[in-house]
Amino acid sequence: MERNTRQRQAVLEAIDHAGRALTPSEILALAQASVASLNLSTIYRHLNALQDDARIVKVMLPGQAARFEAACAGGHRDASHHHHHFHCSACDRVFALHACPGSMQDLAPAGFVVQAHEITLRGLCAECAQ
Repeated sequence: MERNTRQRQAVLEAIDHAGRALTPSEILALAQASVASLNLSTIYRHLNALQDDARIVKVMLPGQAARFEAACAGGHRDASHHHHHFHCSACDRVFALHACPGSMQDLAPAGFVVQAHEITLRGLCAECAQ
């Protein structure tokens, strides 16, 4: 575990307070409000360390750059934790959906075994829908 530097704390606070998954550039812009000297390479270094510490998780959506969000209570390394995402087609922001419709086994062809699934809802977030 790395020590908690001002830079690392600024990155973590940016992610924690955003309430959604952020791109590294968005994290940089938010964290620079606390530590103006931050740069993108420093952001990536802290993102890697925070993932290693299970404080944040990487969110990958098809056709999108990686984003990062705060780990949920209990951490994402808990095998029972599972959630999905909403991708706003207008502002390109990604939000966690802490719900799951359950097993997808009934959708799989006969004889296939579903081991995991990911669902991304797409549309307009509340702000863009106004």
